[in-house]
Order: sequence, then structure tokens, then C-alpha cells
Amino acid sequence: MDGPRSDLPDAAGRVQADEVARLRAELDAARQEYEAFLRAVSHDLRAPVRHILAYGRLLRETVAESNADPEALQFLDTIAQAGQQLGGMIDGLIQLGRIGSAPATLGPVALGPVLQSAVAAARTAAAVAPSPKSGAAKAPVSSEEGSAGAWIDAVQWDLPAAEACPVLWADAGWLQEVLVALLDNALKFSRGAQPPRIAVQVRPAPGDRVDITVRDNGAGFPAAQAGQLFQVFQRLHPASQFEGLGLGLARCRRLVARMGGTIGISVAPHHGCTVCLQLPAAGAPGPDAATG
Repeated sequence: MDGPRSDLPDAAGRVQADEVARLRAELDAARQEYEAFLRAVSHDLRAPVRHILAYGRLLRETVAESNADPEALQFLDTIAQAGQQLGGMIDGLIQLGRIGSAPATLGPVALGPVLQSAVAAARTAAAVAPSPKSGAAKAPVSSEEGSAGAWIDAVQWDLPAAEACPVLWADAGWLQEVLVALLDNALKFSRGAQPPRIAVQVRPAPGDRVDITVRDNGAGFPAAQAGQLFQVFQRLHPASQFEGLGLGLARCRRLVARMGGTIGISVAPHHGCTVCLQLPAAGAPGPDAATG
């Protein structure tokens, strides 16, 4: 009676292993199909945009040589700007769509060096960024501060010491990208403040997690609209005031979720913005590094 039953656990294990293998094969096939779809969309959408921009340049040259009405050149410039923006939106959507299938390399990551690198990258990008348009900030930018790169030296930073920062369970590249994006936003929206202030705080959170808070004293916006910022192409300021496609925070949210974390935002009009990022500490249970 006992002999036949001894094979039951092995048989059940084989069935379970076969089911796991089948599900993994289906997942791999779905990922490959999704990647093929993104490649096709990328090619099919980019091609007409390239044609619009190329023929628009040719048409502008023709109109300029004919000494036509200057207003016609302005119209063509607007078409070119819109085409470039559309190309950027297509690229951003493709990159956003690939986050879900991208492999995650999760492991212990020292926050201190990553934060220092992100601050340096954000400062470099902000120093060469275009000046905000009128109405973009709560105070005018002086001619000295408005010169390329000069204003960045006026920013007051409040950063934790690298040695005081914890070790996170994260993907180092994704963590760097998220921090750069948040600091980019903080610099962009606080450029007109007198002076701009950006503070980064790090503190332990319940459940073996870590809170990272990025706060600025920039433009802000109504708190009721905060949740919209994590949606695709959502902007709460006109593009004429602050450049951008409205994809940065949506991308951050997906990257943070892939690392087993959460991200939220709180704001007040003309009183700046606070973004809180929460990630697992090293050693805490987190997403499977192999599957992401």
C-alpha cells in the first residue's frame, strides 16, 4: 500500500515544474511579441515625422530664397518645432513601453555615491538649459543669473553626507536615472526663486525601507492636481514656461515600481514641490532580481 504512494510527491513536483516552464515560455513569447510591436511602432511612426521635418526644411529654404512674407517663415518654424516635439514624444513613449520588459539588475546599492553622481549630472544639465520664459517663475531672473550656467551657483543645496546614506536594494542604473530626473525637475522649477533651494533628506521607514525626499522652493501647483503628474504627457505648466514632454515622472514611477518601491508628490502653489521616493533597504525582501 505504501509503495505506489511514494511516487506521488515526485509526480506532483514534475507537474509543477512543467507548469512553471510553460508559464515562463509564454511570458518570454509575450515579451518578444511586445518588443516586436514596439519596434514596428517606432519605425512606422518615426518615418512620417522624418519626412515632415526634411521637406519642411526644404520648403523653408525655398520660401526664404523667394523673399516671401516673413510670417510664412514663422509658420514653417512652428511646423518644425511641432515635428521635433512629436518625434520626442514618440521616442519617449517607446522608452516608457520598454521599461516593463527590461531586465532588472537588483542588488545592494550604496545611495551616497549614486546621489552625488545624480547631483553632478543634474547641475551639468541645468547649467546649459534654456532660460525660463516670462511667467515661469515667481521672481525675475537677473541678467547675471540668467547667463548660461551662472545661475546654478546660486542654488542652495541641503544634501546628506554620502557616508550617512544607507545601502538600498535597487538597480543602480535605474536609481541614478530616477534621482537625476527628480533633481532636474527641482532645478527647472525653482530657477526663478530667490535663491533656489533644493533639499534631499534620507531616513529609515517602517518595514525595512528607506524614504528619500527631494524638496524645492519652485513654482509648485495646486495639490489637487498632483496625481496627474504621474500620467503620460501630463503637464501642469504651459510648455512656453517650462520645457518638457510630461513623461519624466511617469517613467520614474515605472522604474521605482520595478524596484519594489513607491513614489508620491505633494505641492503647494508658489511654495515648491516635495517628492517622496521609498525603496527597500538592502537585505529587505524585494522583487526577484532575475525576473524584475
